[in-house]
Amino acid sequence: MMSAIEPDRFREAMRLTASGVAVVATEGPAGRAGLTVSTLCSLSMEPPSVVLCVHRDARALPGLLANGVFSANVLSQDQSRVADAFAGMVPELRDDKFGAGKWTALVTGSPVLEGAVCAFDCRLAEVFEFGSHRILVGQVLDLLAEPRSPLMFSGRGYRQLAAA
Repeated sequence: MMSAIEPDRFREAMRLTASGVAVVATEGPAGRAGLTVSTLCSLSMEPPSVVLCVHRDARALPGLLANGVFSANVLSQDQSRVADAFAGMVPELRDDKFGAGKWTALVTGSPVLEGAVCAFDCRLAEVFEFGSHRILVGQVLDLLAEPRSPLMFSGRGYRQLAAA
């Protein structure tokens, strides 16, 4: 059954929601690549896994699929420039998005962002296709976590969490 909801109406409603911001990065035989995503969540505790959504036309997608490993770095509230760089919005960093931060690596060798709230080092476990996106499932092999405030995105802009 086709949806009667117009895409622009759906997009406007989704802009009212809030989400965390993450940079997904990979490194391996297919090279180094990364992108900013706002769709990252836990999937399962057994095995520990995350799920994220990537547009089928994203330039980083072929590298993610070919390398078969990635990190999902949840950005802290002071890392909006990193988010912008990986979204292609910082002209001087378009050829070197990774210049926006300092990077290390864990088990898979994927780039892990220093100062992130948390970073999940993953093996690509499953890929599903739905509509305009690819849904990637990553089995978490290692992680880092720091007690920091996350960067949020809502209403077409970055936000910070405040205590209720």
